Amino acid sequence: MVLKTQNLPAATELSSARAGFIACLPTVPGYWSIGFAAGAIGTLAGFSVGQTALLAAALYTGSAQFLFYSLWAADAEMTSVVLSVMLVNLRYLLMSSAISVFFRGQRGWQKVVSGLLLTDETFGVAIQHGNQHGKIPFGWMFGLNVTAWLNWIIACVVGAWLAAALPASLMAGLSFSLISMFIGLILMTWFASRRKALETLAIIVAVLVTFFSAGHLDISVVVIIAASVAASLATLLLRLKSQQGVNHGA
Repeated sequence: MVLKTQNLPAATELSSARAGFIACLPTVPGYWSIGFAAGAIGTLAGFSVGQTALLAAALYTGSAQFLFYSLWAADAEMTSVVLSVMLVNLRYLLMSSAISVFFRGQRGWQKVVSGLLLTDETFGVAIQHGNQHGKIPFGWMFGLNVTAWLNWIIACVVGAWLAAALPASLMAGLSFSLISMFIGLILMTWFASRRKALETLAIIVAVLVTFFSAGHLDISVVVIIAASVAASLATLLLRLKSQQGVNHGA
């Protein structure tokens, strides 16, 4: 009887992790589609399959990986690359803060592990689970995160391996894909957005800042400035609009 009681927590954690694994399955096709493209772009940017795998495991964010490959291919300074990646990933601080209320009572290292593997997709799945149950068990979050993380790495490796297997002449002809991928991501985000006017304004501002600054500053610095100015302006306008809505409601 004592042995059964001692094994109960481990069995509960395993069952919880299995439930997290099942909850992640609907998002796996998304990881594979974007991860496959990220791995292929990494090969086109000059990285080996092993290097792409390490980057996918350590950086583990699609938008930052695409940005990293783009800046690397443009011979940007490492400082600019690091700052750009940090800027793109700042949203995870907000996500971690928003989801932290469901991890009360857990140990510090459990919160750190859950936060390190957080993505846009796992955040969406986890926040729904937290709203329904009032808390998120560590085992469940671990199963969710690890499933997503492993699928992302495998997808990047497969994409990088297939791209590396292509003939050199075909690889040279696909060099345009790095730019076209960014254009495609922007268009996909724009069409799916509910605030098309605001995002269109942000894109125009970023293009104008880039156009007038490109001849005076290093291109990697221009990228950071353009993204910061456009994002700050969009955030300010969105906040002003929200305040106006509150005032009208009052």
